[in-house]
Amino acid sequence: MTQLKEYLTTRLASIGLSPESNRRICYESGQPREIPILGEKETEQAIYIPYCAPDGEITTYERDGKKYPFSRLRYMKPKEYEVKATGKKKTMRYSQPPKTGVYTYMTPGIVNRYRLSEKIKTLFIVEGEIKALAGDVLGLPIIGIGGIQNIKDKDNNTIDEYIELLVKRCKPDNVVLLFDADLLDVKYAEDKDLSTRLQNFCTAVMNFMEYMKPLDVDLYFAHIATKYSETAKGLDDLISSLKPKQKTKLVEELNYLITGRKDFINCMALTPGIKYKLEKYFRLDSVSNFYESYKDILQDKIFRWKGQAYYYDGSKVERDVASKARTYMLVGNVYYRKCYTFNEKTDKESKYPILTLVPYNKEIVKQEVKDLTLIPKFQMFINIPDNTDNYKRYKFYNYNNVDTTCYNRYNPVKHQIEPGAWPTIEKFLKHIFSAENTSGESLYEFGLDYIQHTFYRPMEKMPVICLTSTERNTGKSTFLYFMREIFKDNAVVLDNERFAGRFTDHFVDKLVVGIEEGFVGEEKKTLKERIKNYATNDTVWVEPKGEKPYLIDNYMHLIICTNNETNFMQIDEGENRFAVIKVPTLTADDPMIMNKMKKEIGHFLHYLQNRKYHYPYNESRFGFATKVYETESLKRVQERTENKVNKEIKQYIADCFINYMESELYFTAKELAQEINRDGGFSVSKTAVSDYLKYDLNKMPEDRVIRYKYYGAKLDSQTGTIIYEAIGTKVGRPYKFKRDEFIKEE
Repeated sequence: MTQLKEYLTTRLASIGLSPESNRRICYESGQPREIPILGEKETEQAIYIPYCAPDGEITTYERDGKKYPFSRLRYMKPKEYEVKATGKKKTMRYSQPPKTGVYTYMTPGIVNRYRLSEKIKTLFIVEGEIKALAGDVLGLPIIGIGGIQNIKDKDNNTIDEYIELLVKRCKPDNVVLLFDADLLDVKYAEDKDLSTRLQNFCTAVMNFMEYMKPLDVDLYFAHIATKYSETAKGLDDLISSLKPKQKTKLVEELNYLITGRKDFINCMALTPGIKYKLEKYFRLDSVSNFYESYKDILQDKIFRWKGQAYYYDGSKVERDVASKARTYMLVGNVYYRKCYTFNEKTDKESKYPILTLVPYNKEIVKQEVKDLTLIPKFQMFINIPDNTDNYKRYKFYNYNNVDTTCYNRYNPVKHQIEPGAWPTIEKFLKHIFSAENTSGESLYEFGLDYIQHTFYRPMEKMPVICLTSTERNTGKSTFLYFMREIFKDNAVVLDNERFAGRFTDHFVDKLVVGIEEGFVGEEKKTLKERIKNYATNDTVWVEPKGEKPYLIDNYMHLIICTNNETNFMQIDEGENRFAVIKVPTLTADDPMIMNKMKKEIGHFLHYLQNRKYHYPYNESRFGFATKVYETESLKRVQERTENKVNKEIKQYIADCFINYMESELYFTAKELAQEINRDGGFSVSKTAVSDYLKYDLNKMPEDRVIRYKYYGAKLDSQTGTIIYEAIGTKVGRPYKFKRDEFIKEE
């Protein structure tokens, strides 16, 4: 007998099955098929657990256009792996095919009840398939979930489909969420928040209530008595350890939902207003209650609870002042408090804290921290972006025996970067960057280069991306939020008002700054210059409200989304800061596209990590050769928004070349101004003409006095046509103009 077969036999025995009874009937396209309840997978040294729907139809998932039966693996020996973001070692007891979502395990007894439409009095939900099978063998109507939070359909934020089907058909009076005996266990670690595990269980119960609410059944929360946490914490372990009469007693306690503390099960009815009772039960209502419950473990240790540090001073629990002090910091002569929030829209499980530094008055800080010397001190802020494991929050410098300690405003970015497919992201980016440059090349590779540089070489200058379209439903805004998912706290999406405001501390330290519905009218020259400076300058002023401004390094990469294709901003000819990209309308609307892309980000970043850049860098001040991102859309914006003075001068000179059929012409600034003004409809000064010729066309007058032709128009009395011709010469220091500078020959 192999080790795996021996392990399987042991697991079957703990459930109450034998190798002979380890069979069940499931259905494939309606046809009955006998399969093992638990099977062997020698290549993985694991047992596999096939899944089916409540009606017994084998659960499948789709991959590359083919359907495969879904099952989970239970390893004989837990596998160890390293979390790349933190470097910590973790163990994995279960696994399933990647990106296959969450399914609820339907036991053989439940499938029989469902197919017969048999009413269930009390349905039990337990964590783990083997525990569910142990309860099933004992005759309990029971199903299994893969984790305490895995009771919902994450895509739709509702109760899992299988549970909903089962409840609607078998109409249980009660549904019980049954946890293991060790749910209240706490293991001390110095750097660990001891409330986290308890909070997870409490949240799981609250979510269970919320997601089950539409199904209108009585709900209960139960767990195996904590006295079994060391000996038989799971239902399968408990059942296998009991004698027949004790098993009968266990079933009675479960089926009759005896609330309170009994021999085997603790049970609580989940009624409206139960939240406070649950928080108290999980020792989350007060730190004193928490300490009293775990004082044998905590003793006189400093411990963390709900983000704060505490200790027992011999009579009561006190907040640890040193740890409290660390929630503040002094930068220069300004106190800041570290405040953590969560994006409730995109981070419902509160996994990704957002750090905000809030200025605090010294007197208020004193009320919280009696000894201000305990507060960490920094001489200045810095802004050094790094999205790799080399990231440093603190930077230390020494020059001429002067030490400078700096606090990095840039925040760490955590992603599980690993090989894998990213089809949704690829399709989306091919859509966003589907336009072509003036050389006829698709901008898709430019788009990949842009994101790759921004993530792995964030200190490099990048052109301002301008996504334009007069149409709706193009994905422009989705691209901004996709970038925010990649760069986390280091990306921000603003409207015009927040971007143009006086105070800038909410965005100038970010790496990616997105502007929705961006429009910079001709009258908003200051805002236009701000955009140009942010794209170009190496430093930027941080202007907090109520505090003195200070300089930090500037690494902003700007992305403007606008519905104005040709006049969202004045862009002068020759300006190479802007990559103007027209985005077409999406052919199909996918409301789940962001969720799909979020799951692929780690795979996408792994691809970029190993991808060779398509275009050379250091070809211009914005890295890429300007031709790479020069588009017809950019030219249309330049033509539409060009300064009126410049337009009139260019047009007048172009008309002269057409009328006089010359390859070269000479004009002084005064002559150009006079001729343009004589035409009527527009007035221009000699100074404006001189500035345009000098600063925009880079022209200087002849360095010596020369004789040059001047031209005029006269009416041919015989034909009635206008004749353009040279009518004399002048002496002066004119500017020289060439035909090919103003006339593009076909």
